[in-house]
Amino acid sequence: MKNLAFIIALIISFSFSAQSLEKSLLWKIYGNGAKDTSYLYGTIHMIEKKDFVVSKTLKNRFKKTESLVMEIQLDMDSAAKAFIKENALYPYGKSIKDYLNETDYAYFQSYLKDSLKMGVIKVKICEMMRPFYAQSLISAEQIKNSESYEKTFHKMAKKKEKIGLETIQEQMTILAGGEIQVQVNEFIKELKEGSLDAENEMAKLVKYYKNQDVQGLYNEMIVSMEKDGGKLGGVSKEDFLDNRNKRWIPKLADLMKNKTLFIAVGAGHLAGEQGVIQLLKNKGYNVLPVIQ
Repeated sequence: MKNLAFIIALIISFSFSAQSLEKSLLWKIYGNGAKDTSYLYGTIHMIEKKDFVVSKTLKNRFKKTESLVMEIQLDMDSAAKAFIKENALYPYGKSIKDYLNETDYAYFQSYLKDSLKMGVIKVKICEMMRPFYAQSLISAEQIKNSESYEKTFHKMAKKKEKIGLETIQEQMTILAGGEIQVQVNEFIKELKEGSLDAENEMAKLVKYYKNQDVQGLYNEMIVSMEKDGGKLGGVSKEDFLDNRNKRWIPKLADLMKNKTLFIAVGAGHLAGEQGVIQLLKNKGYNVLPVIQ
């Protein structure tokens, strides 16, 4: 029995270590018919300026590539802008008040005015915006002195070709889609439970991010999802991470045949059995960490 217990413990230990990744936010990709070495970088979509770092190594690798690939193309066309305008607001001139009982609506208003110290105009705007967009506005209020890796890379790209792995329409359909009443109920529930407290939630992720621990960051996201019924912001892990990762791989493989890429996607997409790093390895690419 002791030997059996030892063997089981060894298998579990081996399985965990096999799934763990070296600590790095920057990875090089080569082989399997790729034109030359491309790079993959895990971003964090919002981070305080004091924690924002773009190393010399990162800048040098960025310069060596021909095209910038991100989740979406930040230079939006008129169709994308029209989509956001149409989908950011509640339909038929409604507001969140139409989807809440009096108690929850009073709580929502109190949170915006008293906790976030929002002015009258911002409160009104937030009430008109659907949960996903309202949540983004709330996060921006909670972390005011923030930086964005995506915007920074976009500026650094200058004359580089800029490519989106998804359209804004595709991304928002996944992240902000679904029945409105369900979204609102989940939004208020998370607000009351404190899981939309961007400062506290960000502090957990930034701890791993600063340590370049994409495996730890991924694990933290999974733990948060499990606490929230297997979802993040009302979206399942499969829809939020796995399925999107799978759709990206053939696009990246096709691009890397003729271009060298700097690929910047959320760090939560890198680790895991269905993460971008493992999926690229499964496809036959060499994917190795780059020390910064």
